[in-house]
Amino acid sequence: MIGTLALTSEAAAAMRAEVARAQGNEVCFATRIDERGHVCEARVVARGNARAVLAAARALAPGTLLVHNHPSGDLSPSDADLDVAARLYAEGFGLAIIDNEARELYVVVEPAPESRIEPIDGAAVEAALAPGGPVAAAHAGYEDRPMQRDFARAVTDAYNEGGVLVAEAGTGTGKSVAYLIPAVRWALRNRERTVVSTNTINLQEQLVGKDLPFLRSALGESFRWALVKGRGNYISIRRARLAAAAQGTLFEGAQEREMAAVQAWVETTRDGSLQDLPVQPSNDVWDEVRSDPDVCLRARCPHFEDCFYQRARREASSADVLVVNHHLLFSDLAVRRATGNYTAAAVLPPYRRVVLDEAHNLEDAATSHLGARVSRRGLFRLLARLERRGKGMLPALEGALRAERSDLLTAEALRQVREDLRPAVERARQQAADLFDRLERMTTAAHDGVVRLAEGFAAEPAWVEGPADALDSLVLLLDELVRGLRAVRVGLQEDRDAAARHEERLLEVNGIEGRLRDAADGLRLTFSTADEAVPLVRWLERRGGAGEPNVAANAAPVDIGPLLRDALFEQVDAAVLTSATLATRSGFDFLRQRLGLGGGLRVTERSYPSPFDFATQAVVGIPTDLPEARGPAFDQAVARATEELARLTDGGIFVLFTSWRSLKAVAAGLRARGVERRWPLFVQGEGPRARLLASFTTSGRGILLGVASFWEGVDVPGEPLRGLVIAKLPFKVPSEPLTAARIEALELDGRSGFADFMLPHAALRLKQGFGRLIRSRADRGAVLLLDGRVQARGYGRYLLESLPPAPVVAGPWEQVHAELRRFYAGGERAALVADAGGAPSSL
Repeated sequence: MIGTLALTSEAAAAMRAEVARAQGNEVCFATRIDERGHVCEARVVARGNARAVLAAARALAPGTLLVHNHPSGDLSPSDADLDVAARLYAEGFGLAIIDNEARELYVVVEPAPESRIEPIDGAAVEAALAPGGPVAAAHAGYEDRPMQRDFARAVTDAYNEGGVLVAEAGTGTGKSVAYLIPAVRWALRNRERTVVSTNTINLQEQLVGKDLPFLRSALGESFRWALVKGRGNYISIRRARLAAAAQGTLFEGAQEREMAAVQAWVETTRDGSLQDLPVQPSNDVWDEVRSDPDVCLRARCPHFEDCFYQRARREASSADVLVVNHHLLFSDLAVRRATGNYTAAAVLPPYRRVVLDEAHNLEDAATSHLGARVSRRGLFRLLARLERRGKGMLPALEGALRAERSDLLTAEALRQVREDLRPAVERARQQAADLFDRLERMTTAAHDGVVRLAEGFAAEPAWVEGPADALDSLVLLLDELVRGLRAVRVGLQEDRDAAARHEERLLEVNGIEGRLRDAADGLRLTFSTADEAVPLVRWLERRGGAGEPNVAANAAPVDIGPLLRDALFEQVDAAVLTSATLATRSGFDFLRQRLGLGGGLRVTERSYPSPFDFATQAVVGIPTDLPEARGPAFDQAVARATEELARLTDGGIFVLFTSWRSLKAVAAGLRARGVERRWPLFVQGEGPRARLLASFTTSGRGILLGVASFWEGVDVPGEPLRGLVIAKLPFKVPSEPLTAARIEALELDGRSGFADFMLPHAALRLKQGFGRLIRSRADRGAVLLLDGRVQARGYGRYLLESLPPAPVVAGPWEQVHAELRRFYAGGERAALVADAGGAPSSL
């Protein structure tokens, strides 16, 4: 025995017998340590390499000691043993080594002692938010919110008891503070972080810039937080200097000027992220300077201590609350799912508790991340990084090799770059152009440029005689490029001096190898239907006008529920899903079904209504005599109604659309009516989104026209926003490939695609749009819903009953207009009748 533990004779005999049965090869045993410190109850759990040991450990109870033999008889732990031991210890397991006769036992690491969880006090959490508590004392505008305290108590219970909490918290509930207090208290009691994931930048900035600093001051407790961004958001100091030194071979005129601006900025920035850059560089320039794991020198980098990404990573590793976006969370989950690692660091540090705010976006966020997308523009940009008109990575490497003394390795690398790789890049570029031209032709008959690839498309003559050969050739060429780049890199690395001289460029070669491999894998995934582990829907998409439109090939999972359950909800101890819009009239059924919240998960549902008085603060107007909600006549009606509402409110209006076509048509109609001469007009697409919103708020009397991103995550409390126009009901387009595939899957399962998917999704989206208007107790305004289907169709009541309980007035425009005029004048509102669910009443 070496260490503090000893084998029982029974365990040693069992081990000897199993090793003999395996003919002396490596066997791994799971054992228990009894109260005397004896290792007992040995049973075989794996045979072979370290990967098998790690896989076996997933099914074992913490506190288990894993023991394996070294056939050589040398019990010294190898580097692989030490690596495995560290990973096992993080999961609560120990590791030991025996000889084949089980006479000696070397304990690499004993099992981690069982951690003692200290529950947080729910009454204390509520008291922190109650009148007379620390939050009230620190906040000048404090309002007592019983729903906030109830929500905080439910989050506390979820932390203490585990499981999934699904909580709709209406606007004004104060949900972020309600879930942050339990997260902070848990971290301080148990030294265990919480990951808070959001969908929008606005909420992230609110959490780290306002809520968390306020709570640290109000609670008087010291805790840490960090905003975590994806690695590609940070600049690499080393790569920026390398690119600046080689910009003559990498960039052309305008890009050289961009590079000069980036180089000046990197010397002064404290944050080092793309969001901090005053002027956004082109993708080509940013690709050459951003932090990239494939080209990172890690601790060997001369800028390691000053590295912006590494500094952010160090801050994240010591933080009690990590604020991330959904995309980064799913990047982390993808790595954990692929490696089976749920206890050590991956993209994010390890975590056992997660808060998913803006959770109504989870399905879309997961879908976009778990699928594949390869576009003409993206692939051409990747190839251009290698070589474009004598610029790029390959010409830079060729120039460096040519300038050196000639030896066999250098000469061969130079030949490969000049004779193999540069011609291969041009062939790949030509083949990519051929493939995407053929794919584009497949989309020409589609009015919206979108074509779904049906099951069995690969056997259809149009595919076999069209893109099939071009696809195969392009994938082969990309594979050839990957092999060629690897051959140059490995060849130069055989010579220590050459490897040192070209280390920087060889790292860049390694990075682009990975991206080319990802592109080839993306094409295979998108166009190959063999052995699908997860059912996918595939489609082509053409965007852009004349010239060379961007064509993209896409694949996405039809049902992400099982993936979410497996990779997230079953792996954490507690998950809190919250938003102002999670429930429809039928409750949380839609969300549970879409996100996989079943299969034995412990799920608790709670609903916390908004504290706002919608009966007096808001009114919903539904004109019943407008044209059908499509085409030019309807667009003209929307423009006319918007102008007439603006006359009542003196501007201060959001107009929300479901399509760019309609937005542009109504914008043109408003300008033709001279609206812009009286009220400032802000149109999405005519300026950066943040600037449009800031200008609208500053103007105080603007009219802002927006599509998808203005339906949610936009907060304009107070006087600047006084009215809301919703042009059409926000139904998904049923012919859109992913929507169509999900409808088909539901109907194959005996359910209704409309009732179980389209309608509840529209209800949540409509609720989000409505939520832009009333953001505080002082807000007041009307929602003008111009789509007559909400009144004429049977499903209209479902949609309206999913909204907050504001009065609804429906009738001819003249009557609706009169009621709106009375509402804004503050007059009597006896004509407005609302039942408990907000259903419409006639005038």
